[in-house]
Amino acid sequence: MASNTTVPLLTRLIAAAVNVSQKSGRILREVKKSGEMNVQEKGFNDFVTKADFLSQLNIIKSLEKQFPKLKFCGEEGDLKEDYFDLELSLNETVLNEAKILPDTYNSIREEDLIVWVDPLDGTREYTMDYSMAHEVTVLIGVAWNGRPIAGVVNQPFYKFQQESNSYLDRVLWGIVGLGSFDITKGKISVAQNTSTLPTIVTTRSHITELIQKNLSLIPNKQIIHSGGAGYKALNLIDSKADYYIYPRNGTKRWDTCAPEALIRSVGGCMTDIFGNEYSYTKNENFIEENYYGIVFSLAKDNSNICCHFNQDLKDEIEAQAEKVRQKYRK
Repeated sequence: MASNTTVPLLTRLIAAAVNVSQKSGRILREVKKSGEMNVQEKGFNDFVTKADFLSQLNIIKSLEKQFPKLKFCGEEGDLKEDYFDLELSLNETVLNEAKILPDTYNSIREEDLIVWVDPLDGTREYTMDYSMAHEVTVLIGVAWNGRPIAGVVNQPFYKFQQESNSYLDRVLWGIVGLGSFDITKGKISVAQNTSTLPTIVTTRSHITELIQKNLSLIPNKQIIHSGGAGYKALNLIDSKADYYIYPRNGTKRWDTCAPEALIRSVGGCMTDIFGNEYSYTKNENFIEENYYGIVFSLAKDNSNICCHFNQDLKDEIEAQAEKVRQKYRK
């Protein structure tokens, strides 16, 4: 293997993020097993635990030690606590798979990147029994010029291993233009749905009349419900769903950066309900909320699904979006 200084910056960053996500996965498993989660409610059906904070400290402190010019935006804010148990290794599988990247990434500089971190996506499911824990993910997304270009999604409770009486994780990573990969199984090839009945995955815990109205306008579909933005996006990667639709405000950029990068890496897309992409460039007036809703699909654009949302529903979502903007202006 060539020295790390000759490996592309983005490759080294994702190789680090994979190993950091595995460390965070261990943190989540250990805290849950201890029973000392210190659950707090931030809002309706919105929880935070001791594991959220420890996971974010691990991710950001470890990555900024190796890449000091990176910018970060984590769900739990700018944590000031000291954290010394850093994960500083690079994943050899990523280094080998991503030796050569598309030429467009040659000009990337550390200071041009922003890393969006959800240290524990699916906290509600995390606080429940283990039957829901597979829906928990750790999300590390990388944006450049306002768009997600790479991401890591870790499922800390992917599979229970009887022999060791413990859970195994699953780590997926992707770079747009290179592809998406399972860290143990290699490059991912997503099977296309041959059925005429598309499957939509949507929220379980935040279902509203507005969401039901939106989805009712889409003909000939079946709907499944699950928790966590990261896990719902994985339903597309795992060929369990064709679309992930959440047609209202509620998710934020740290929920969607890594999943969007993964979906884009296999040729899909994420837009709002109007078919427009979100920007991940963070500036003084930036609003993290995806206030026009989200639509993930394996298609190159979402025109075939967004066309089913009527004007009344769009007006209602626009009114909700304005409330979000007003909240940030205060």
